[in-house]
Amino acid sequence: MTGRAPAAGRHAGGRDGRVVRVSRQAAANFLLERLGLLGRATPAPVPAVRHPSAVPSAPGPADGGDPAGGGAGLSDAAAGTRRRTATAGDVLAVLTRLGAVQLDPVNVVERNHHLVFFNRLPGYRPALFEELYDAGQVFEAWCHARCALPVSWYPAFRPAFRTVSADRLDPAVREWMGRILEMVATGGAVSPRRIDSGERVIGYWDRDVPATRAVSQALQHLWEEGRLVVRSRRGNERTYDLPERVLPKEVLVRQLDAGEAAEQRIRHYAQAMVLFDPGDPYFGWHRWPAPRRREEAERRVAVGEWVRVEIEGVKRPYYAAAEDRERLESAGELPESRSARFLPPLDNLLWRRSRVRDLFGFDYTWEIYIPAAKRRYGPYTMPVLYRNRLVGRIDLEFRQVTRTLVVHRLALEPAYERWNRSIQRAVAAEVERLGRYLGAASLERTPLVAKPF
Repeated sequence: MTGRAPAAGRHAGGRDGRVVRVSRQAAANFLLERLGLLGRATPAPVPAVRHPSAVPSAPGPADGGDPAGGGAGLSDAAAGTRRRTATAGDVLAVLTRLGAVQLDPVNVVERNHHLVFFNRLPGYRPALFEELYDAGQVFEAWCHARCALPVSWYPAFRPAFRTVSADRLDPAVREWMGRILEMVATGGAVSPRRIDSGERVIGYWDRDVPATRAVSQALQHLWEEGRLVVRSRRGNERTYDLPERVLPKEVLVRQLDAGEAAEQRIRHYAQAMVLFDPGDPYFGWHRWPAPRRREEAERRVAVGEWVRVEIEGVKRPYYAAAEDRERLESAGELPESRSARFLPPLDNLLWRRSRVRDLFGFDYTWEIYIPAAKRRYGPYTMPVLYRNRLVGRIDLEFRQVTRTLVVHRLALEPAYERWNRSIQRAVAAEVERLGRYLGAASLERTPLVAKPF
């Protein structure tokens, strides 16, 4: 892939700049930059408090220093400053930039949403994300999946909450919905773990076997309908409460009709996806047929809201917000990041796997739901991002009982074998940084992992 779009003809003539032509690497750079993966969102430094006996030292990976030699931490130390500790406000800033972060309970290394923030914010800790719930600054909704979103987006999603007709509900679920609403009204927030009931029903992810607690399924429906919202999240435990007790008043009083809300969701989708195509079944976070998605994209290009993005060597048409045109045109000049990052399987960059193939030439499948005998790499294999490219895959596991971070496998893409030594060094540094974040007491390598691990 070339690193820069041709100087001439970056956007098509005779089309009022409605078409932008870029190289694959420029498109990849643009997407990485907009998704916060080119340089971590470092909290602003504050003056250092020097103790007379203190010996100044550069911050390590867990403190926000760039483990692959970015040098930001060293320069701060030399200037007599220290990094401000990351705050919940910093996490909210990252969430607001991304628009949405996918939530997932799988915890082989760490939960997806925490790794998304870890990759973008030095000094991130899960408690900071949880603080956003306590402060009513975040809510959960279905986009392409269950996501955390900034609370300012709540009015756009409220008209889209899904309601299941009573006759389609399991009677036990219907009964529990009523009982839970009474419990919340009289006693406050509830958690499914604290409601004593072993009654089972067929849930969303069950295969004709009643394996889901009726209480959990009832809470799921109440949340989908917007009658309850998530008040707190600690690990995989969530508590639910009435919206008026959790969300800011200024958000609750803002009422949008269905048309206004639909328009806002399209704009939010464009912000979250950054570079998108109408082949996406979740396009605009609406359930539109393919012809309608294509028509909507071209209509927005015609009125100047979006631009069509033609990527060198890629047949699929892409679109982006018109205000990003200049950033697209100059994206080939963005610097390469020499740090390695391990992208969790549901990172925003990976939401559209065809886009990953188009821009990075990288085929990715999350293998956790594939039978072990059919896996090629491992259940929690994560793409390795290095020098603005997806250069390989790493399969990790964090064993919490022994506090051991296990590196099961590192596989490089053939095109990047020439960078083998520098990739190995960057990956080793990132494994160390991740281990510090997780609180690992030891590192274990399998025979599939070569030195310097």
